Amino acid sequence: MSLHARNLALLDDLSIPYREVSHEAVLDYPTAHAVRQRFGLRGVESKSLFLRLRGGGYAMLVTLENARADWVQLKAVLGARPSIASDEELVALTGCVPQCACPLGHAAAITLVFDDAIFQHEYLLFSPGPPERTLEVSTADLARLLPTLPNRVLNYRSS
Repeated sequence: MSLHARNLALLDDLSIPYREVSHEAVLDYPTAHAVRQRFGLRGVESKSLFLRLRGGGYAMLVTLENARADWVQLKAVLGARPSIASDEELVALTGCVPQCACPLGHAAAITLVFDDAIFQHEYLLFSPGPPERTLEVSTADLARLLPTLPNRVLNYRSS
């Protein structure tokens, strides 16, 4: 099953409503903002960073587009020093396209770290895999989805 199909299945399994739009590839925030305006998408843009953990393992940090990673806090939350994984690791382990990491639909061994700031907004916008697709999902529904995932889900507060 493709990453895109896994993302839609996660939402459909819990009857979570979403809006999906197709567009040109979004690999930067100016393009994402143009797509958001053109389609009247609500919500904030996500930023997902694929992290390699010292000692083994991987995590996906899911935060907001302008947020800066707090590496000290991430190390405390994850219990290991994180660094940004290579594009090759991202593609091989998640199926994501570099510059378009997806927050959901990953193998259970990948820890998800969600920024609490996301849930201060009504909707989150993210790619479900292909950079030519964007999903708009209510953050209340996203909060309902996270505990059902096979991944370890941790909370974090961006600086």
